[in-house]
Amino acid sequence: MRIALCSDYFYPKIGGITTHIEGLARALEERGHEVVIITKKAKFDDRQHGLNVIRVNSIFKTSRVLDIPQTSELERKIKEFRPDVIHGHHAFSPISLLSISAGKKLGIKTVLTNHSIQFLYDFDYLWKSSSYILFPYREYINNADRIIAVSNAAAKFISHFTSKKVEIIGNAINVDEFSPKVKTFNGKSVLFVGRFTYRKGIYILLEAFQRVKQEVENAHLTLVGSGYFSHIADLLIRALNLGKNVSIAGEVEKEKLVEIYQNSHVFVLPSIYGESFGIVLLEAMASKTPVIASDDGGIKELVKNGKTGIIVKKGDAEELSEKITELLLDRNLSRKISTAAFREVKKYDWKNVVRKIEAVYR
Repeated sequence: MRIALCSDYFYPKIGGITTHIEGLARALEERGHEVVIITKKAKFDDRQHGLNVIRVNSIFKTSRVLDIPQTSELERKIKEFRPDVIHGHHAFSPISLLSISAGKKLGIKTVLTNHSIQFLYDFDYLWKSSSYILFPYREYINNADRIIAVSNAAAKFISHFTSKKVEIIGNAINVDEFSPKVKTFNGKSVLFVGRFTYRKGIYILLEAFQRVKQEVENAHLTLVGSGYFSHIADLLIRALNLGKNVSIAGEVEKEKLVEIYQNSHVFVLPSIYGESFGIVLLEAMASKTPVIASDDGGIKELVKNGKTGIIVKKGDAEELSEKITELLLDRNLSRKISTAAFREVKKYDWKNVVRKIEAVYR
């Protein structure tokens, strides 16, 4: 098949959707499909990833998500590629929705994946009424022939905008890429990976870690990522006297990221809202690093409390510090959770997930 993956979210943007699209493109190509990624023009050398990427100009000449692409150019690029299927990624952004609309106009089958949820995503009265106020979204979303969501939470959210059946197909990673040959549980290393934004709860993690360092000698937290919250995180590290215990690594290359995952002993995702799935959880589980995550959105669908990870109440720094300390000090518990999580994460390997998406295409 000839497949066009269309989204505003691709390099140089870093995040779960970008990671998903790259992984899906490679998995589809391995199965013999011809794949193109259609996204906005940006200052980025697409040759470094070896993928077939088509960039479209936007009205205000930026790569920002809300900058609308030039629809005539988008439609022309789609016509030139002649896809059998158009697959839009992110149900509430321009390129994804306009590509689906172009597909309907051109008689091409279309699939739309919702990767996101919003605050109070499961509050029916709020979002059902809002969806009619935001009726253009309803119109565009309903242009899709098939709709996928990456979790039950993401399915619940998009169901406010459509009456169509929503199929749940989770995110995926290449498990072997992250899996260490040997995993030790005798260190004191804690890890966060993600965008530096308010909703990721980094400030809660730092507050919790102030208590952890008092209980665990030489405990160290590494923060990997970037975003507007970086400066605030740096100020908090100084204010909480955590300079010797916390380091900000910024954005790192994939090879280095895998190494950091493998050498960490606890992974923490303290998000306070908007977490539809969390690919970083899969990456940590594949690296055999026990995870602690907040009870938000789709996280609870992936992490089974006390079995494949630990779930804490979102925003509760005291409980978070207690669980981090417990995992750092209890090697047997860490090993038990790590083993169960590694078994579970194999379900989310691209070799398995790509077949489910391919079935939707067929």
